[in-house]
Amino acid sequence: MADIEEVREAIGSLGTILGGADPEFRRKIPDRTVSAWITDLDVAFTGRLVSGELVDVEEGDPAEQSEAQQLTLSLTSDDLLELVSGRLHFGSAWARGRVRVDARWRDVLELRKFL
Repeated sequence: MADIEEVREAIGSLGTILGGADPEFRRKIPDRTVSAWITDLDVAFTGRLVSGELVDVEEGDPAEQSEAQQLTLSLTSDDLLELVSGRLHFGSAWARGRVRVDARWRDVLELRKFL
C-alpha cells in the first residue's frame, strides 16, 4: 500500500498528465467537478477539470465529499500509482473492477483518452 505522500504526488502527476494533452483536444473536454476516493487510505481528493486541466485540488474526508461531483473515481493507492506511471491501463483497470467510475458514459470515454 502506498502512503499518503506518494498519493499526493500521484494526484499532482495526474494533473500534469491531463494538462500535457494536446491543447486542441483539451479544449473539447467539458468542465467537470471531480473526486478520487483512495479506498485503502480512506482519503478523497476533489477538484475541477477545466479545459482538460485538473485545478483546485483539495484533500479531505470521503464522508464529506459532495454528491454534486460529476466524475468520481474510487481506487486503491497502488492502483493510482500504477495508472499514473503507465503500468496500468485505465480501460483494463475499469473493466476488471480495479477502478470504479461514477460519471456519465461520455465522461468515462473522455477520461479513457487521457489515461
